[in-house]
Amino acid sequence: MIEVEVLAASNAADRGLRALADLAAAAYGSNYRVIGGHMVHLLNRIYPTTDSVARVTADADAGMDTVAAADSALHDALVERGYRLVTGNHYEAPSGSATPLSVDLLVPSTSGRPLAKIEYDGRGFHAIPGLNLVLATDALDVRVRARLTTSETLLFEVPVPDVEQAVVLKALAWRSRLAPKDVTDLCALLVIAHEYRDRLPEWKLDTPHKGARGDAAKALFALVSMIDRRRPVDGLTIAPGRLAALIRTHVADPDVNPNRPGSRNEAGVEVAPDRSGRDALLSALAAAAAAHAQQPRSARTSEPRMGGHSSSGLESAPDPACRVNPEPGA
Repeated sequence: MIEVEVLAASNAADRGLRALADLAAAAYGSNYRVIGGHMVHLLNRIYPTTDSVARVTADADAGMDTVAAADSALHDALVERGYRLVTGNHYEAPSGSATPLSVDLLVPSTSGRPLAKIEYDGRGFHAIPGLNLVLATDALDVRVRARLTTSETLLFEVPVPDVEQAVVLKALAWRSRLAPKDVTDLCALLVIAHEYRDRLPEWKLDTPHKGARGDAAKALFALVSMIDRRRPVDGLTIAPGRLAALIRTHVADPDVNPNRPGSRNEAGVEVAPDRSGRDALLSALAAAAAAHAQQPRSARTSEPRMGGHSSSGLESAPDPACRVNPEPGA
């Protein structure tokens, strides 16, 4: 069991940690993982880096299989803690302020479509790509001591995906919704992967894969292509060139494997990388970004824009303080 301490610095952080503690109690014994902002925050506590940015979230997201999410025992346990079912997968409880505590239950996508919605047992659940991989992989069991701004201390235990699975989830989330917070989280996770690579023996993204890992690699190298082409990327907390270098160092390029650029096949012919898939993905991302930009401002989810550090390359620059960025949502 890994032990971490979390200090809340805002009312939003208080709400998020209270919701996470409630989720931990209600889902105890279930096969679930803490995902979203809490996942990245806790991984930053387990693997501290010189670039740590505490991305605090005001709600709690759990990824679990559909049967567990619809289980009446989990529902009853949340209701006993004062929560009510608002929509098929979204629960709220009074927080003592105008903004309620919030818990979301998310399930694996089986359609291959990003951020799909599925019906089960009369309820609608948001389904996310990559979650099947996460649930099939051993979690990090974390004991959290959370100190709120009220001086109250919460003690609870939660299962969290390890760094590789977190990168897969966040890469696929970015491809699906182009949210700056996903880029922010990828910056943090890839810095962890670089600084703690010898402590991540299960890291497999550096070899070619199909399935969720392969899809995540395609998304990450689409991000690299955007950086190489000097397209704007919102949410960066490190220099864009450094993020691209981290991806190239720790993730296998799906367009050049199994033959690397300049390599020769069995016939002795030099192999050129096939980038048609990446170009198609970039075109789709550009179209999605254009559609997003045309939405009325009030219709968009509020996202903070993060600036980038001036450092470049793979070496980390010391950060004098861990910055806390309260943010609603995962």
